[in-house]
Amino acid sequence: MYRENYPKVRFHIRFGPSSLFERVRFKMKDSHKLYLNRSHYQKRLLERNNPPEILEALLDFDASTRELQTAEVRTDRGKLVNSTWEKIIDGHHYQVTIGIGNYVKTIVDRTTSGMDKCVRSGELYDFVERVNSKLMSEEKGEIDGE
Repeated sequence: MYRENYPKVRFHIRFGPSSLFERVRFKMKDSHKLYLNRSHYQKRLLERNNPPEILEALLDFDASTRELQTAEVRTDRGKLVNSTWEKIIDGHHYQVTIGIGNYVKTIVDRTTSGMDKCVRSGELYDFVERVNSKLMSEEKGEIDGE
């Protein structure tokens, strides 16, 4: 299995940077199916005990029916590596972390917000804002230039 060998940092939707979350939504707007790495997820399945019907509901993805919560980026490039989206099913707040290629990294039945682990300001925040603003400008230019 692919292993991430780079440092990353987490940002929360409530604190921005706004360009990062705009980019996450842009990248995920046409995604409809999430994928599992079976060997990785089997291990997690035993740990987390998510019912199969919940798993099936969470793998059918529609960004308009979920709440974007967090995004993690590489500290050296400022680019997205994963995002976490929340969906409420039967009163449970399930958070699905989605990595590159729409592969599920983890699914948790949330009990805390995780905001305490998120960057709110500083040099890294400003760097990520600049990188993602530039990327969105390039994406919009490609769309406008089609």
